Amino acid sequence: MALPEIESKHYPLEILTEYYLMQCVVEPVGMLMTYLDAPDRENILVKNVTLTGLGTDSKVGTVKMKELWVQRREMIVIRVNEADLEGTVQKLPAQEKLRMFMPRFVVQGILTRGEDTRVGDMFEVMKSTWAAISNAQVIPHTEMKAQVFRDAPFLLLNKNRIRFYEAIDG
Repeated sequence: MALPEIESKHYPLEILTEYYLMQCVVEPVGMLMTYLDAPDRENILVKNVTLTGLGTDSKVGTVKMKELWVQRREMIVIRVNEADLEGTVQKLPAQEKLRMFMPRFVVQGILTRGEDTRVGDMFEVMKSTWAAISNAQVIPHTEMKAQVFRDAPFLLLNKNRIRFYEAIDG
């Protein structure tokens, strides 16, 4: 008797690292956020990858690859369709508009937090590697060779790559 096929969904992602833009697909078994945030997972397998060098000084143009393993710690921003997360990102009652400084990018957007959580404690109390940001703007520090998305309704930011941040007025 044959075992049933395990079906995995295909999630299109755009991933920004310090040096590359990756347009790719991820095929986790189970929910996407669980796959991305598993504490024992150091690397993420992405498929059907279009890799583009970001900086004007980059010698890498556009390269297509069937599969690529990416270290999670290298990922700065993931643009994903919020509906693909299937409700696994908790939205808390208080909203905070932040400007976050990361390698190569500044990201502005809205992060939700608990009403009793101070702005300065937000990232320390999060258990997840990823901070969910809505109504986001991505602003490169330097001129880019690649067309990087500037506005996104929803992003996941690697909280370990945030160098400093500030609350800003709406």
